[in-house]
Amino acid sequence: MENLKLGFNASDLPVALTNNTSPNDICTSFYFQQNDAYYLLWVEHQNPQYRENEDSPRYAISYAVNEGDDESPEIYSDSSRADLFQSEHVSELVRYFSG
Repeated sequence: MENLKLGFNASDLPVALTNNTSPNDICTSFYFQQNDAYYLLWVEHQNPQYRENEDSPRYAISYAVNEGDDESPEIYSDSSRADLFQSEHVSELVRYFSG
């Protein structure tokens, strides 16, 4: 299997990304904070055949909750809310943060 490529440099985005991927996760995730709220950026493999679900978009942003505190965050997806963003294209991800 080929290595995951994010398709962007973290410096291309106006938020600080923190890796939130667990060893057993197939999909890579990062959390970030904006206006005191937490969000998760999910990055699927560039090759759909290596994704858990081939129909999943390459990039998705979801709401998140911090079950820890500011010093030791424990960030989890808020599955009660729909994704804010989904796309197969990195250009649309960068544009989402620019808009």
